[in-house]
Amino acid sequence: MTRKFWLGLVIILIIALMGVSYQKFLKTPHCAYDGSAVTPIYEVDIVLKDGSTKKFCSIYCATQWYKKNVPLIDHVIVTDEIRGNKIDSYMAYFVASELITNETNDNHIHVFQQRQDALTHAEKFHGTMADDPFTTDE
Repeated sequence: MTRKFWLGLVIILIIALMGVSYQKFLKTPHCAYDGSAVTPIYEVDIVLKDGSTKKFCSIYCATQWYKKNVPLIDHVIVTDEIRGNKIDSYMAYFVASELITNETNDNHIHVFQQRQDALTHAEKFHGTMADDPFTTDE
């Protein structure tokens, strides 16, 4: 095998790996409300009655979209900021605090799976417990 062959093979492999990285970048979810990149720890997934899912970058964006689309929605899944676990919103503890999760939309609402984590965050960042923003009076 010639040197040109091996060089060509290496170049092909590099291009293939770059393509995989680019495809992975393209698959990074973007917020269905404002188009921002979705940071996994703050991700909110709204599951629609048709089985599809809308992803959001923050509680703020998700609630804005939620308010206008309640009849289409089956349930909402939020992400625990401590462990990264996905949980139904009705099982989560919400805290409004001084800590901002998203500078673009000034989101101050935080999500926790454990009540003690929510209370600790509220104390540390001058916050208060908040109601589940994804409930309706149907």
